[in-house]
This record gives sequence, structure tokens and C-alpha cells, in this order.
Amino acid sequence: AIEASAGAFLTSTPEAAALNQYWYSRRTMGAIAREVDGAVAFFSTPSVFHALPEGSRAASVVFDLDTQWAAALGARHFCRFDYEDGARGVPETLRGTFDWAVVDPPFITRHVWTRYADAVRAALKEPGGRLVLTTVGENEALLRRLFGAGIRKTPFMPAMHRSSGLPYQYSLFVNYALAEDSPLAAWNPEVPRALFAAANATRMEDDHDDDDDDRGAAAAADASHLGRRHADDAPLTGTSLSFDELLARELARSAAQPQPTAWLMRGAPLLMAEGHRVVVDTFVRLHVAEGAVRVY
Repeated sequence: AIEASAGAFLTSTPEAAALNQYWYSRRTMGAIAREVDGAVAFFSTPSVFHALPEGSRAASVVFDLDTQWAAALGARHFCRFDYEDGARGVPETLRGTFDWAVVDPPFITRHVWTRYADAVRAALKEPGGRLVLTTVGENEALLRRLFGAGIRKTPFMPAMHRSSGLPYQYSLFVNYALAEDSPLAAWNPEVPRALFAAANATRMEDDHDDDDDDRGAAAAADASHLGRRHADDAPLTGTSLSFDELLARELARSAAQPQPTAWLMRGAPLLMAEGHRVVVDTFVRLHVAEGAVRVY
């Protein structure tokens, strides 16, 4: 039933590039759907909700900016959610009512994850609320800072449905000990094992100053974009600049706000000062500070 539901969703629901939507593969949807039970808050993960048999959806809600499901699901199972609202995006009637949260933000930045974390904390029951989170493996330190030291990476790595795929491999994180027979405790054969080794080789440093959020809030207030999207989260959709010109421009803009050292693996996006992504073709270590880049 789960495979049939997942397949029906993938067949009938195209991904909206404007919303940075990437659906999980059928196998990944099924693995997560089998893991959760009870009342589940699906933050930007409508595909997994739709993979659940209808009889298992009774106490679950999709929190998403895309309102295409609002009419079909109704207020009982759908809540329009803009991550910039953070905890304010969770209605009072739904606060503290969920056993699980399944979370896959449209962007991987600290700003976005911080907003989602606020909303998740508002939605989950305390204590004991369980988390299933997907993002790049380099965000592990960030997730532990936001959700606690109990965050751990699972053997299962999610795969995406879109044929073009993401330019980087996601990892899956939980905040509890997996059962031996958990679908998330098994390897996902859709993902080459070399990617698991690469994703665990390094961890992105999370040494931002506390005033980063203040700068981010100010930038968000000045931004004019869909759903009050934070300007730093917009993907690069096209440019006439060469790589060298783009790099020089972003270095000039970042000079006033030094960035931490970070490891990037093959196929990973280089997040520049304005959030522009440049895919690298080798393992590199970059340090951007004071208008200079050091490559190790």
C-alpha cells in the first residue's frame, strides 16, 4: 500500500522548480513512511505524507508553502507554512500535539534550518518528540546545535526522484536509537556506497557568531521575494559572469563578513556570500576571509 501510494504521488505531482521542490524516490518515501507512526508533522515533506496509507494519516499534518494540497486535505491535514514565520507558523491548536516531525527544508542554510527548528519545537510533544531530518551531511554540527546532542546520522541515505537530481547527496538524521529492523537502519541501494564515505569524511564547521541571526533578520526584512524568502537562500538560476568573475564579486561582498572554513566534496555546492551555488569538481577546502580565498 505504501509503494502504491508513493508511486501515485510521484506520477501525479510534478516538482515545482520555483519552490525548489525535490521529491524523495519511491523507496525513500516508503522507508520514512514505515518508520513513523501516530501524529506526524510533515514539514516540507508532502511526499511522505502521501505515501502513508489513508488509514494512517488521521493525526498527521502537512506544513508547506505550496497550497496545491489545501483543498484536498483540508484544514485537518494541511497548514500553509512559510519558514520565515518559524514557530509562529504553527497554530496554537497544533502546538505540542505531534509525536514525530519529518523535515526537509527547501534550502540547506543555517538561517533556514534555524527557522524550521523553531517551528518543530513548537509542534512536537515534550518530552520525547522524534525527528527525521534530511539535509547535507556537512550540516551535522548545525543540527546538533539546533536540536541537541542526540542527533545522529543513519545508515540509510535518501535518494531523490527528480531525474536531474541534486548536486549533492543528502544524509538522514534522527534523534533516537533506531530499532534493528528499522528501514532507516538498512543501506539504501539507490545510493552508491562511495557517497556515504564522502559524506562522512568531513563536517562543516558551525562557528558563526550569535549576531548572525540579527544580520539575517535584517537582510530578510529588506528582501523582496517569494514567500518572504531570505535573499541568501535563493539558488543561482543563471548568470553571464564567468566563474572567476562570480568569485571575485562574491569575495568583494563577503569581505565585511568573514566566513568559516568549510570542506566541499565533489559535486557539492559552494555557497557564496549571496547564497549563489557553484558546483566544485574536486575535494577542496576553502577559507573565505578578508577578501581572500585559501584553497587547501
